[in-house]
Amino acid sequence: MPAAWAAWYAAVLIGFGLHIVGEALCPPDQVISGMCVAPWFGYVDRAIFCTGAGLAAAFIIFSCAIGAPSHRRVVTLVTFGVGSVVALVLALTTHALPEFIAAVVSGLLTTWWLRGRTWRHP
Repeated sequence: MPAAWAAWYAAVLIGFGLHIVGEALCPPDQVISGMCVAPWFGYVDRAIFCTGAGLAAAFIIFSCAIGAPSHRRVVTLVTFGVGSVVALVLALTTHALPEFIAAVVSGLLTTWWLRGRTWRHP
């Protein structure tokens, strides 16, 4: 679904933007060869990656629900299920457990919120 790809891309761009902001906050004396080596930057970087994963999950589920409003309840569950499997495979291959947790929790909250909403149909 093109909307899901656009949603993922939007989350990636937001993540890149947050990373640029994080790097801009690095003191100049803590930058070596263009890389921030401040002791706190690893935590900021991990938080940015987790935020990006969570945003991607929420944006993708929301965009799929918008694309199929009459089947929203089923679409949100299927999208959450497939997305969780994809996130698990990525977590196992990249050892990115915090990002996996962020994506699943964000996806679960988005699914729960969308399934409880009543939308008016034109």
